Amino acid sequence: MAAVAALLLSESLVASEFSYATIEKRYAKSALSSDKLRNAQMQGECLVGLKELNFKRKNKFDPVAEWGNYRSLSLLEQFPPCEVLVMMEVAQSRLRSDAGIDPQ
Repeated sequence: MAAVAALLLSESLVASEFSYATIEKRYAKSALSSDKLRNAQMQGECLVGLKELNFKRKNKFDPVAEWGNYRSLSLLEQFPPCEVLVMMEVAQSRLRSDAGIDPQ
């Protein structure tokens, strides 16, 4: 039991060694500026928004979400996550309304 607890503790320590806050401390001179850090945090939240947009209907097949998930990946190669989120919100809304599909 003690070995399992030690293993779990060591895994969480290793994981925290690679969090941005910990890495930033090791490389303070190269850390992101506060503006860039806020932008990165916003982009991260937009990635979560894309995931939520593409997986709203978890219990049944959703062709619009499938298309959106596939399209999101290719758009993320070209644009920042927040721009892709806006594009996909508009596209999915339009596709659903044109097809007469309930937006929820």
